Amino acid sequence: MKRIHQPVILMRPGAANVRLAQALEHEGISSWQWPAFRITLPEDQGPVSERLSHLEDFDMVVLASPAAVAAVAHWVRQWPPHITLATVGEGTARVIRAAWGDDIRILFPKGEAEHSGSEALFALMKKGKIPSRVLIARGQTGREWLSEQLNALGADVEKLAAYVRVPLELEPEQVEQLQQAVAGPSPIVYVTSSDAVATLLHAIRPVPQARDWFVRGIAVTIHPRCAERLREAGFTHVDITGTDDSRVVQCVKAHLMHLG
Repeated sequence: MKRIHQPVILMRPGAANVRLAQALEHEGISSWQWPAFRITLPEDQGPVSERLSHLEDFDMVVLASPAAVAAVAHWVRQWPPHITLATVGEGTARVIRAAWGDDIRILFPKGEAEHSGSEALFALMKKGKIPSRVLIARGQTGREWLSEQLNALGADVEKLAAYVRVPLELEPEQVEQLQQAVAGPSPIVYVTSSDAVATLLHAIRPVPQARDWFVRGIAVTIHPRCAERLREAGFTHVDITGTDDSRVVQCVKAHLMHLG
């Protein structure tokens, strides 16, 4: 496949974004790496370390994203045997097993990313016994839906800010690259969370016409809730794919061939 000049912008946080960029490069597709968030540990790590060192009174720990897994793995080498881990989909479940081994007990909804999420996890929880005490490890903010549903059924839920999400701010060379690109064809942008949509729109604000340029393009995402947020932001062409790199690459290639 010849090298494509249609901009492909990848907004997945962390090392997974680099890996995806390399997979596209192998197919002759260059990309811009714009991770929506940079993940750092909290400035004061003492409370997190203390909480994760004393899990005797919890039944379940929810790790909703690869970022949560990476952060918690900084403190937890081995989980107490009574703990069940839970997450919102197969992608993060694979990251959990990579961090703590295949024998770890994990509750997660199986299937493609579009069938994952807090709602799918909660539906799975309700099929069994609702845990009495749940710890949700997340960033400094997060969606409250799951904790509210568990609270309503009598569970005691504690939220732990295990990491900090630093939103994307474009470097001067990225702003210059964007200024040049807005005169050409609109991009394909890969977005993996609802919060990343607002982060993108905030990051591109210094460049006139950038928002119009983006929303005329193609947004690729992994979940219907994120697709809805993209449409609310003005994107008219939104496609849903899986989290697996090979599926994302094939999706991008298909759109590039169609555009070409």
